[in-house]
Amino acid sequence: MSHGDLLTQKARYRARCTGIGHQTGLQHLQALQGQEPVPAASHDQARLEAAVFERLGGTIDYCAHPAGVARVHPSADHLVVEIDPKLGPEHSLPEHCLQALLPTQYTGSDEDEGREPGGIAGVRILGVDAAGLHLGLAGTNARVTIAGPGPKQWRAIVTQHRASCPERDLLPLWDEPTMTPFESAYLTADLTWWEEQADHAWVASGLLRRIALFHTVTKPYSLKYWPHGLGWKFELRYEHDVPMDHEALIAHLTHPVWGMPLQATREHCVCKPCDCDKGAERNCWYTLDMGEGRRGEIGIHFRRARAGRETDHEYERLVAAGADPKWLAQSLPSHHKRSAA
Repeated sequence: MSHGDLLTQKARYRARCTGIGHQTGLQHLQALQGQEPVPAASHDQARLEAAVFERLGGTIDYCAHPAGVARVHPSADHLVVEIDPKLGPEHSLPEHCLQALLPTQYTGSDEDEGREPGGIAGVRILGVDAAGLHLGLAGTNARVTIAGPGPKQWRAIVTQHRASCPERDLLPLWDEPTMTPFESAYLTADLTWWEEQADHAWVASGLLRRIALFHTVTKPYSLKYWPHGLGWKFELRYEHDVPMDHEALIAHLTHPVWGMPLQATREHCVCKPCDCDKGAERNCWYTLDMGEGRRGEIGIHFRRARAGRETDHEYERLVAAGADPKWLAQSLPSHHKRSAA
């Protein structure tokens, strides 16, 4: 294989994983010769990215893109995450994401409160500029930039969140230069668990760095994910006439050269191409893990709707969230045709 052919394949893989486009990926890889199309994050960088992945919030309602992420820009020591503006038809995804990530300490008198920080312990705001909101992890060089809103909007969101803290008996911790005693005590109380989580953060980091695969190689109208022990569970929902393309998704996630070091197992699969059973719902389950009984597996449930199932509600919420009509034509084709008629 020639160098040009390899570079093209790497650029294609990067484009599908990140959503940034083939030509942009090709230029990036040409400028940084030898870099992997989706480089793996270091230990601390992966910890911060795992926190963003967990608390992003784009799976609790419909967003313009699956998980609420339009594009990611991964490099060896940094990640830019371009998020959608809306969470559902009414709420702000940037605002939700910020509130879920920034740590606070409860200072009220309720005995049932104050045992753990709000947000993620150690997450810090490093700055806001035209590139986005820059986050770090106290005591490390980890950096994640959340892009989408302009600097004026980000500053307004941070100001509003800070102003709301006193009325809820919350003390903002995200400006502190180092870990606070409160955060340190919380982590130390269950140190073994947090160390295990840190050791498995590369899984969530690797998924976030490839999050665009959920709209470039497969077309679910709904993506949900949640932590499960040291691993993750996913549910992808498809309209009846849309192929689930699970083989393509799994192949990209576990690419033998550029993918995540995971093994895929088909647990159950009934995605028959025919409607010989009157178009019943199809369900397929896959497990991705490191093998040898090690913890931290990813379970993915592919779920295609039965024939005739109405998707009016889902379609309307996706439209209200700003989904691209071209995407809707692929993920909800039958409903999109009716709406466009």
